[in-house]
Amino acid sequence: MFFCLVVGGYFTLQAQSVSIYELGRPINDYEDNFKNLVSNWTKENITNAERYKLKDISFVETISGPERYNYYRNYFSSDKPVGSAISKRSGGDSEGNSFRELIITPGYAYTEFYDTRGMDERVQAIFTDEFQREARELLSRELNIDTLQLFNEQKYEEKTDTIVELGPHFNVIGHETKYRGYNYTSPAPFSQNFKDIQIEHTKTILDLSMEDARKFILENLLIERIGNQLIFSEIFKPGDKVYAIDFEYHMHPYTAYVVCSRATKKVVWDTFFGRVMIEKE
Repeated sequence: MFFCLVVGGYFTLQAQSVSIYELGRPINDYEDNFKNLVSNWTKENITNAERYKLKDISFVETISGPERYNYYRNYFSSDKPVGSAISKRSGGDSEGNSFRELIITPGYAYTEFYDTRGMDERVQAIFTDEFQREARELLSRELNIDTLQLFNEQKYEEKTDTIVELGPHFNVIGHETKYRGYNYTSPAPFSQNFKDIQIEHTKTILDLSMEDARKFILENLLIERIGNQLIFSEIFKPGDKVYAIDFEYHMHPYTAYVVCSRATKKVVWDTFFGRVMIEKE
């Protein structure tokens, strides 16, 4: 999925990069995040920054009470938040000249439930108009995970490989550790097709019948929503503050909603600007 939060998979660390909100002045108040954002949104950092227009940054509300808390938990696990596709490229030539590109494009998750153009014809056949409507209804359905019985399956693996130097002799030059894992939570026991495709990787969706493929997609979609809401519950606390950032890209308007921690004043959730990491010099 293009913009979704990752619940399971490989984990990497980027020690030389810092959030676009935190590069610059220290975060002593909520507004410091946005002052850094504006000052860092330049062509030197964002290759296509000139195609954007940052219009307005405004306070929305303080998250208080279970109803507003659950509202945002549902909002951020739906198809409504604006997300970003990030393309990053760097290199150099034989003369020692280096270049670095960071291109950011806005968009929305789950576009396959609105437009199937460009998809494999075999997959396209699964996404009938009726099925797309069913999926969109599931995305907009209000859930309350505090009242649901949840089933969880998780696994964590750590693998260390020896790095050798090829030549007349094999010389050990170091070790590399990779981490892989998954953590899935569902309001119902996992189907065998979900286990085969997402956990064991012994099947693909094309191995299923049309009916089973649609059932798998809806099950996977619900599990993604539950997973994102559980992450939300770990990160968000009552009293955190919501801000709205209005911007344009190619004259098309977008609004990104941002949540700041009441404890640290820092941005703790943002599906668009929050994914932008700037390399320190």
